[in-house]
Amino acid sequence: MTAETVRREVRSSAELQEVCLRTLKKCPGFERVDAIVIQPRDNIEGAANWTVAAVRPRVDNQFLRGARETIGLLQQTYQLNPVEAQARSTKRRG
Repeated sequence: MTAETVRREVRSSAELQEVCLRTLKKCPGFERVDAIVIQPRDNIEGAANWTVAAVRPRVDNQFLRGARETIGLLQQTYQLNPVEAQARSTKRRG
């Protein structure tokens, strides 16, 4: 890790989905979105351990590209509970 340790607030998947939904609804094209799907990802040192896997209903790719910065800020702010991330990741592989 770098000299600065990144501290992220730990949240459950359900909490992350709610935070992401509330935040992304403010982005153009996401006004009608009513569900966000969070997916754990391998924890590369210094990177987020989760990603936005889907939004429902789907939005046009241009709006997804436009929200990339917002999603990045959310990933810098929040961490998926490591125990839950590991359990979900293992379940996907098995």
